[in-house]
Amino acid sequence: MHRIPIPLACAAALLAGGPAMAQQPPADPAIAVLGGVLFPDVPRADDDLVYGIELSANCRFIQPARGRVRHHLSLTRYNDSPLKMTSAELNSHYTVDVAPDLALGVGPGIGYARTNIGNDDHGLWSFQVGGSMHYRTAGNLFLGLEARYQFTESARFDGRRRDADNMRILGKAGFHF
Repeated sequence: MHRIPIPLACAAALLAGGPAMAQQPPADPAIAVLGGVLFPDVPRADDDLVYGIELSANCRFIQPARGRVRHHLSLTRYNDSPLKMTSAELNSHYTVDVAPDLALGVGPGIGYARTNIGNDDHGLWSFQVGGSMHYRTAGNLFLGLEARYQFTESARFDGRRRDADNMRILGKAGFHF
C-alpha cells in the first residue's frame, strides 16, 4: 500500500522538472545553411558541390557528465551526372567545449537518400559517421565545419547492384535562437 505513492511522487517530480532536469543544458536550437564538397564512390561521378540546410539542438533526454549530446537534422542535395542525391539525415554528436566559444564533436547518424544513377531512381537507407567543429561568434551567430562519411545500402542501378557511399566536407553558417 505505501509503495504506490513513492513511484507516483517520483514521476510527478520528474514531470515537474525536479533536480535531475535542472542540470540539463538548454536546448539551444540553431539553424544553418550548409555548403561544401561531396566525394562520391560511384563510377563516373565527380567530386562536386553539396548544399543544404540543418536544424540542431541539444538532446533533452541523454546528457553525459561532461560535454553534451547534440542532434543535427539535415537535408542536403548533390547533382553531378550520373549521380543525383537528396539526403535527409539525423546525426547525433557528442560535443565538448575546447575553448569558451569553440566545440568539437563526433558521432553517428542515420538517413535516407533519394538516389538517381543513370535512369534508375531508388531510396537508400544510410548510416553516417562524422566529426564537427562549432565556433560561436558575437551574438547568436556561428560558423562550423563538418566531415562525414555516409554508407548507403545497395540497389540495382543500370542493371548492376551499387551503393552511393560518399565522403562530405561541409561548411556551416547559422544562427542560434
